[in-house]
Amino acid sequence: MELKTVIDEIAVHTGLLNELLQVFERETAEMGDVNIAAMNASNQAKEELIARISAHTPHLKRAISELAAREGLPATASLGTLAEHVSKKGNKQLLAKQQEIRLAAERVQQVAALNREIAENFSASVTTSLGLITRLINQSNVYGASGGYQQRTAGAVMINREA
Repeated sequence: MELKTVIDEIAVHTGLLNELLQVFERETAEMGDVNIAAMNASNQAKEELIARISAHTPHLKRAISELAAREGLPATASLGTLAEHVSKKGNKQLLAKQQEIRLAAERVQQVAALNREIAENFSASVTTSLGLITRLINQSNVYGASGGYQQRTAGAVMINREA
């Protein structure tokens, strides 16, 4: 019974990770299109999925520790260790599910890292552009008393939106 519970919990967790992966992949396209409204929606979806994953994690851990105890392993045994132990007894189903969830988690990490890199590069580009605009504003041309244009700093300040 515990083995079926672990397999079911892994299936639920893998499903949640795959949903998160879809949101990350959608977010990658949205960042490429600079679609701010869609990126906000993706952020909300990510937060909801992460909350669901966090809420489900204790159930998965409990199922793993119960099966580990039944198999004579320490309750703190990892899923990989447990899957290998069970597969040695002839049941390869848990090992297949463990590999499936591992691959899903790795893919989520890869796409999240890609999105983070895109966001950091975009942020650096915007910062550079705003710096250039600020320098241009601060070097405005002023018509002087001598009848010509004089260059001097104007004292304009750009305010960061997050501040």
